[in-house]
Amino acid sequence: MFKWPFFAFSLLFSSVLLAQRFDFPQAVPGRCYVQCLVPDRYEWASENVILRPEREETVALPAEFAERRDSYVVRPAYVRLRVVAPQWAEEEMRVLISPPGRKVKPEAYSAVQETIWVRPPARMFLLSEPVWESAQEAVEVEPAYQKIEVLPMRYQWVPQVVEVRPAGRRWVRKKPAGGCLDADPENCAVWCLVETPAQTQTVYRQEPVGCNSEDPEDCVRYTIVPAKTTLKPVERLKEPARAIERIEAGDFLIVTRWQLRPGEKEPAVPADAQGEYMTLRRKVLRQEARVEADTVPAAYAPIQRKVLLRDGRLETRIAPAEYTTILKRRLVQPGGYWTWREVLCEEKLTTLNVLQIQEALKARGYYQGRADGVLNAQTKAAIQQFQQENDLPADGNLDIETLQALGLGG
Repeated sequence: MFKWPFFAFSLLFSSVLLAQRFDFPQAVPGRCYVQCLVPDRYEWASENVILRPEREETVALPAEFAERRDSYVVRPAYVRLRVVAPQWAEEEMRVLISPPGRKVKPEAYSAVQETIWVRPPARMFLLSEPVWESAQEAVEVEPAYQKIEVLPMRYQWVPQVVEVRPAGRRWVRKKPAGGCLDADPENCAVWCLVETPAQTQTVYRQEPVGCNSEDPEDCVRYTIVPAKTTLKPVERLKEPARAIERIEAGDFLIVTRWQLRPGEKEPAVPADAQGEYMTLRRKVLRQEARVEADTVPAAYAPIQRKVLLRDGRLETRIAPAEYTTILKRRLVQPGGYWTWREVLCEEKLTTLNVLQIQEALKARGYYQGRADGVLNAQTKAAIQQFQQENDLPADGNLDIETLQALGLGG
C-alpha cells in the first residue's frame, strides 16, 4: 500500500522530468536524441606551494689569500770591522850634546842621560772574525688569520593543508521510486543533487628553530687560525767580530848630554865657538791606528708564501624561497542540468556502424576486444572511457559529438 505523501511527490517529480524530457523545440523529425546531465568540467593545474619562505641568511666568507714569491733571511746583517794602520812621518833631529861653554869652563857642566824616542809607542788593534752556526729556523709561509663559522640552521616540519579540489555539487541517480505508476520504472528514476566535499593534501613546510648551540640565537663562531711555518736552514751569529787593543813598544836611544850645574852661569864664549851635536832620524806619529766598522747586508733565499688579503667575514644574503609543486583540480566550466544531445538512432545502428566504432576505439587504444560489429558491454565501456578522457558526457551513448570525436562524422 502506497504512502500518499511519497506517492504525490513521485507523481510531481515524474511530471517535471516528463515535461523537461520532451520540451525540446530544436528536435528534427527522423532523428534521435538523448537527455544527458552535463557534469562540471575540471582541469588539473600545477601550483607551487612554499616549503621554505624567502629569508635572510648570514653566510661566513673564508679568508682570502694570494700566492706570492718572497724571500726569507738566511743570514742576518752583521758588523764587519777593519783596522786603519797608523800614519808615520820621518824627521831629522839635532841633539846638543855639549854646549860651546863647556870648552871654556868644563867644571860648570855635568853629564846627564836623556832618553830620545826614535819611534814612539803606538796603539795597535787585533781583529777577531765573527763566528756563525748553522741551524733550522721556522719560517712563516702562511700568516695567522681569523676564521668565521656559521652554524647550520635547524628547521622543524610544520604541516599545512592545501586544497587540491574545491567542494562542488553533482547529480546522483538513485533507484526508481517505489510508488512509480509508469510501466517503465526507469522513467521514475530519482536524481539527487549532492554536495561533494573539497579534497585536500597535506604539505610540510620548514620553519627555522635556531642553530645547534647552547644559545640558538648565537650561531657564529670566531677562531684565530695560527700561522703555518716550515723549517729552513739559516745561519745565526754566535759571536760578533771584536777589536782587541794593544800598545806596541817604541824604539829609543839613551844619549849623554852636558848641561850647566845648578847655580852656574853660562860662560862667555868666543863668537866662533861651536857646541857638539848629534843628528838623529826619528818617526813621528801623525795619526793613530783606528777601527772602522761597516754593515754587511743580510743574505736572503727565495720562498713561496701566502699573503693574507682579507680576513674571514660575515655577509648577509637573501636566500630564495623553496617550493614544491602540487596538482590542483580547477573548475573550468560548471556543469548544468539536463541537456539534449543527438544520438544515432537504433534503426541506423547497423553492424557496419558498430564495426567502424570498434575499429576507431581500437586504433586509439580504448578497445581491446574483437571487432565483430556487436555493441557489447566491452564496447560500451570503451565508449564511456573515451568520452571521459575527451571531455564528453560519459554516459556511454553514441551521440553525434562522440562519433565526430572518433572521426566517424555524424
